[in-house]
Amino acid sequence: MIKEVSSISELKAAMTSDAHEIVTHNDALVKKLKAVKLAKSWGPAAVGGIIAAIPLVVTTGPVGAGAVAAFAPSAGVATSTIVALIVAVGGSIAISLFSDWEYVEIGIDGIKMKRKKT
Repeated sequence: MIKEVSSISELKAAMTSDAHEIVTHNDALVKKLKAVKLAKSWGPAAVGGIIAAIPLVVTTGPVGAGAVAAFAPSAGVATSTIVALIVAVGGSIAISLFSDWEYVEIGIDGIKMKRKKT
């Protein structure tokens, strides 16, 4: 099933549904998901560090950004965007963004998430 979303709440619902693809053209959401895609390109150690920092970010909000930033100090904009997304979606869904989904950009204004096959 393919779901199109235009907000964080719709993204959360789609991620917990049986959707195997999620598509968005919402500018703010596309920016956040592209930041996750970029962070995944930094390698497994960076992704592992971000995932490990998620509980801290969820409980402390932006104060926990330092923990995420430690894994990608030169990527300040992406880091702050990822922190905002983590705070918005919550811990377990944020972990799923890094571990359960692959990202494909659709033109210049969209992104598609594909659930990894297990």
